[in-house]
Amino acid sequence: MAMSHSVVSLALGHAGPGERFGSGAVTAWKLLAVGGVFGIWWTGGRSVVAFQSLVVGWVGWLGSERLYAVAPPDETPVASAITTVILWLLPLALLRPHRRQLLRLDLRPSAILLPLALVAAVPLSIYAVRQGGLVTELTGPSKFYYSACGLGAVLAVQAIYAGLRPRRSRWLPQFVALAAAWIGLMAVIWPHDLTSPGRAWGGALICWALLFAAAAETETRRDPEQDRLPT
Repeated sequence: MAMSHSVVSLALGHAGPGERFGSGAVTAWKLLAVGGVFGIWWTGGRSVVAFQSLVVGWVGWLGSERLYAVAPPDETPVASAITTVILWLLPLALLRPHRRQLLRLDLRPSAILLPLALVAAVPLSIYAVRQGGLVTELTGPSKFYYSACGLGAVLAVQAIYAGLRPRRSRWLPQFVALAAAWIGLMAVIWPHDLTSPGRAWGGALICWALLFAAAAETETRRDPEQDRLPT
């Protein structure tokens, strides 16, 4: 519910001029960052990929904070990382049997998905760096640059992780593609809003998302059992 606040405000017409792209996109990338929680819940904690995706998302999010031009005066990066582990990751890991499995990276890099992910990661990283350079505080207009910095970083790292095709990860590339398509759509609709990459880049992101989803489905059909969620 907290993640949906911005998109609800957008739907109700509460987003101000120039803020509609940011309001629509922030929900997508934050859900992508912590969406692994839904996979953990859906499988009763049996999905290793869901745990690892949650870690990847948080690493991307926390890493984006290192790109801010002016760090918040009360910033405590080490304390933030420790708090994240204690509040989010540790309880979920402790409730899971066979916890050592969470440390195993059962990857099968895709000859299609991984290059696509790397191609997208380059402009997304550049976008994150540029937006981070405009962050001077986490309030007012700067809060949208803060969100955009996280958008680029989280989408880039999750796309690469999906491209590595960890076993039983059919849902992950589709989740990444859905988030990317939504963000691209927001950019197409509001190309001139604050932090919007513009209509051309938005259209390119939508095309990339469709291609990524189609490639992932093709990979899954070749070996459906290896991509099925644990039951």
